[in-house]
Amino acid sequence: MKTSEPLAAALRRLIASGELPDGARLVERDLAERFAVSRIPLREAIQQLAAEGLVEQYQNRGAMVRTLTAADIDEVYDLRMLLEGDAIYRAVQRMDAETLARAGLVHRLLDAADTREKQGELNREFHALLYAPCGNQRQLKAIRELRTEVERYERLQSMLLADTPSFQHEHADILQACVAGDADRARAMTIAHLTSAKHLVKNARHLHVPSQ
Repeated sequence: MKTSEPLAAALRRLIASGELPDGARLVERDLAERFAVSRIPLREAIQQLAAEGLVEQYQNRGAMVRTLTAADIDEVYDLRMLLEGDAIYRAVQRMDAETLARAGLVHRLLDAADTREKQGELNREFHALLYAPCGNQRQLKAIRELRTEVERYERLQSMLLADTPSFQHEHADILQACVAGDADRARAMTIAHLTSAKHLVKNARHLHVPSQ
């Protein structure tokens, strides 16, 4: 029998892919049949997603995939700028040659990535490598959770941007600042990168979310 954690991961994938779109109800009976599990671990998985901000729970209507408003996106990205800017600022001061080499390799692999899934995977790895030396595990966990809240919009946008190198240019600027040991510039470039992403996610939201 599956535990709640693999179920939560499976539900995240369904939300990120758009199979469970904004406003969709999470019908326990249907999902329990789909994953061949009892409702107890499924409810635990849904509660986990609610804690992450992906799902909203209502007393009489059950759980629904949360619809992010423009204000939500502003809040999420403002927090990401604070947390990720600070993380890379402190990480630069602790980075070793191995970390920089691995980040450089991932950056080059991103140029050759030919699917949205691979692009997303490598993009997450690139940033995770550069933030990890900051050493604050709670901060890194919060960064991952905030990214999860908007990942489905970023995936849609990545499809539209598949032929453009704009984010890779920004990644190169961030990496160069890290290699130079310039913590201030690394933070500034990271914030600029997230500002670009915020505008793209807002545009993707209008394409992805039906008018209310």
